[in-house]
Amino acid sequence: MLVHAYFTNGFFPWAKLFLESFKFHNGEEMKVVLSTRELTDGEVEELYGLYKNLVVQNNSFDFEMMAKTAGVSVKKLLKLKSEIELNHVTEKNKVWKLMIAADDRVKSTFGVMKEYQDEGFMFHSDIDMYIRAPLTELFDEIKKHDISIRLRLHSKLNRKTMIGIQGYRLCKRTFKYLQKWIKYIDDVAPKDRPLGYGQTSSYYAYLDVIDYVDWWSVPRRFAAPQMYDGDIIWAGNTPKGKVKNLELCRNDFDKIKEGISNG
Repeated sequence: MLVHAYFTNGFFPWAKLFLESFKFHNGEEMKVVLSTRELTDGEVEELYGLYKNLVVQNNSFDFEMMAKTAGVSVKKLLKLKSEIELNHVTEKNKVWKLMIAADDRVKSTFGVMKEYQDEGFMFHSDIDMYIRAPLTELFDEIKKHDISIRLRLHSKLNRKTMIGIQGYRLCKRTFKYLQKWIKYIDDVAPKDRPLGYGQTSSYYAYLDVIDYVDWWSVPRRFAAPQMYDGDIIWAGNTPKGKVKNLELCRNDFDKIKEGISNG
């Protein structure tokens, strides 16, 4: 099982918690590939010190080009980037999110899937996720299906698929799904994409491949914004903001480690 996540430099504190909590509950034998943007050499080195079987693919942005594409100034674009890294996505700052989560992230994920196809399966996750227990059950289910994403088909259009957690059998069927997803993303300019278009476009692709792809709907406890005690993964993207959620997750992780050491 290949593990993959994508993040920009403002999520570096979350990346450390992600790696630490994943390693604590699952060991460090599985290969983890991180597609990162704008990290310093020191930050990359720190990540390598946290997990043995790690690959960091760090690249830089062309902010001037991105600002032009988004129809805002570079200063404004960087402000939106910071808001999303520290707080949560809103209608006002969505342009940055829709250029990253609904564009660069999906394309990077597809690139990693093709590069590491021999791994057989991939677990892809938001980086602002905190792992509270072993993921054996989740990984076992991912290996039984072509694509594993939380489906909420009775919800409104931009919430029918929840893309914070994704599982893939690395084969032509799932590659076709990613190709269709990317096409739907590219069909709409970033500045014209509605809030939640990353999820909307993934749902459009889902409809295109539903007849020949085996889907599994990931249970809520594996991507839980409510942060209940029984949840296996806590999701950090809530209106409380990234800073507050990171503090809550760190405190919980300390309690779990302390409880095990005292047990």
